[in-house]
Amino acid sequence: MDTGKWIKGKTMVLTGIMTLLSAVPGLAAGNQEQLTLKQVVDDAVKNNPAVIESQKRWEEKQARIPLAKAWPNPQLAIMKDDIPDSSLNPFDAMMTEYTFTQDMMNPAKLKAMGKMADSDAQMARASYQDKQMEVYTAAKTAYYDLLYSDKALEIGKENQVLMGQLVQIAQVNYSTGMVPLQDTLKAQTEYSKMTADLVSMASMAEVAKAKLNTVLGRPADMSLAVKEEFSAPPPNFDVVKLQQAAQAAKPAVVGMEKQVDMAQNSVELAKKQRLPDYQFSIGYKDRKQTMMDTQPDTWKMEVMVMLPLWQGKNKAEINAAAANLTAAQASLINMQNMTSLDLQMAMTDAQSAWRQINLYKNTVIPQAEQTYQAGVVSYTNGKVDFMAVLDSLNALRNVRLDYYKARIDYEKAAANLEKAVGKPLFTSSALQ
Repeated sequence: MDTGKWIKGKTMVLTGIMTLLSAVPGLAAGNQEQLTLKQVVDDAVKNNPAVIESQKRWEEKQARIPLAKAWPNPQLAIMKDDIPDSSLNPFDAMMTEYTFTQDMMNPAKLKAMGKMADSDAQMARASYQDKQMEVYTAAKTAYYDLLYSDKALEIGKENQVLMGQLVQIAQVNYSTGMVPLQDTLKAQTEYSKMTADLVSMASMAEVAKAKLNTVLGRPADMSLAVKEEFSAPPPNFDVVKLQQAAQAAKPAVVGMEKQVDMAQNSVELAKKQRLPDYQFSIGYKDRKQTMMDTQPDTWKMEVMVMLPLWQGKNKAEINAAAANLTAAQASLINMQNMTSLDLQMAMTDAQSAWRQINLYKNTVIPQAEQTYQAGVVSYTNGKVDFMAVLDSLNALRNVRLDYYKARIDYEKAAANLEKAVGKPLFTSSALQ
């Protein structure tokens, strides 16, 4: 075999593979503007359709508060009386009666209904704020997922460069008779496998971009690039203060508190159903003056009282409202307990990820780099076989990815901590 021609052929193959990779979406560097983390969360909170829907639901509930406290529309009636049997023309009637009627709900009932509507609007506002926080967290999660996909591509490309160097070393060692042809073939095979892995990673990066675009309220295939930022500080958090903040201001908890208020107002309204409602009418009779009928025009006034005599119905309404209040109170307690659990879990995840970050950074990665470098030197001198160097190269790639993943996991845990508290802590945002 002509070793020179063989090496030249393999070099041409490697060049072709690199040309192919440069054409794969996600592997070629883009010139578009990179979005910062703040831009990502602000755009998501502003433009996400679910947030907009929730905001409009809140505005709808607010607009209904005056309706709950308003009287029903009045009624105006016109009656033609004493129409001659020889005519169907209403203008031949001997008397025209005009009546204005207004139903008036008991003021105490109207007040209770207004309170219920206000509590309902406050619940919708809390739901809107909770949806904002949910989208804020989802945007952060999608942002860091994209960062991880991009970093995996970057590390994969760097690893392939190192693999290319091993291919060249294997070719030189084979040409000098230090290693068998099998080593060179293994190196070439591993290089090709890395190429396939990079194409797969590029596809995963495109999926991550699509998910982030969706959270941002944009078409999934829209071009997107983000700037790498890690905003969360070390996990030296005051758990007690965070617990207090979550129980006092987390939108989900506030929403449940307003639900309890609404249920309490419902009980009050049910009790006030024992009170009477009223109806007031005023009428005017316009009579045609004839020789036979000279009665003057007259007014009439009428007040009706609707008596709540059926107490069984009222008791049933009170019992139903009381049961609903008890259920709302239980839901509030459950929400408070779940908030404490979410906060504790986020704290635990953050502390675990932080320990992994320090371990990988200070111990695992330096050891993996030393092992790989020593293996390359030993393989160059013919002291170890190719598989030993390949194992050390794969181990280096894995620990670098694991280190970056630990950083991503820490940021995600911090985002979940913010969600558990119910407000941004580490990234300024335009949340209302």
